[in-house]
Amino acid sequence: MIIINARSDLAVELNSRVSDTSGIICETEKNSIITVTRIKVINEQGEKSLGKPKGNYVNIDIPDLLYHGGDYEELEKIIIKEMRNFSFPENNVLVAGLGNRNITPDALGPAVADKILATRHLSPYLRRQTGLTGLKDVSVIQPGVLGQTGVETLEILKGVISSCNAEGLIVIDAFAAAEPKRLGTTIQLSDSGISPGSGVGNDRKEISQKTVGIPVIAVGVPTCLDAALFGNGQKRETPMIVTPREIDLLIDRAADTLSLSLNCFLQPFTDRSLLLSIV
Repeated sequence: MIIINARSDLAVELNSRVSDTSGIICETEKNSIITVTRIKVINEQGEKSLGKPKGNYVNIDIPDLLYHGGDYEELEKIIIKEMRNFSFPENNVLVAGLGNRNITPDALGPAVADKILATRHLSPYLRRQTGLTGLKDVSVIQPGVLGQTGVETLEILKGVISSCNAEGLIVIDAFAAAEPKRLGTTIQLSDSGISPGSGVGNDRKEISQKTVGIPVIAVGVPTCLDAALFGNGQKRETPMIVTPREIDLLIDRAADTLSLSLNCFLQPFTDRSLLLSIV
């Protein structure tokens, strides 16, 4: 069940509400376990209908996989394949884990960033000595949230991008969904940027190629749900957000899956077993 007026960060949910699809291209690909939905917003009418800026949105649905664990290699391959379809630099990438690690449903970004292999600081000599001469330059940051730092995330990222001359930015954040079944079971990738907090009505400044000057890939998993119309169907006076009771497990499993996928995407010539040891 979709709650019609509930907020959602997921393009696949928003697309299900659209009546005029003239500016939206949607295709779905399924196998026995995983469903990939690719949505492309191609013009202003599409932006208006979907409520999302022009760009590509990929929703990867993996029912139960993040809850039950196991070998995520097939999912990892799909994530990497879809990310490679975006126009994105191959080197000198900044990875930013957005969110507040002290609030579990918002801790996905920092949890993923903890497991990303940072390499920009490694000297050519050290890379030769360790047999890792093929490593790409990657920087990692956890900018926190405005309430912790007093600084907008966008301002922090622009400063770091300028300082390290980053050529591409990957941001990871927790998303909001409108369908309970999507909590922890959908991964969204997009090249249109992100507005942190938009899913829970706490919009911060947009992080996109338009605002930071370099290509941006946004990655996330829904960890909370707008409870606006739960219960007796009456809209609540006080906004409420709900999250699964297994949220700690959800964050851990999602962080493992995303960090391994991103490490393999960023370091394509590095042995997977080495990257797996980092997660």
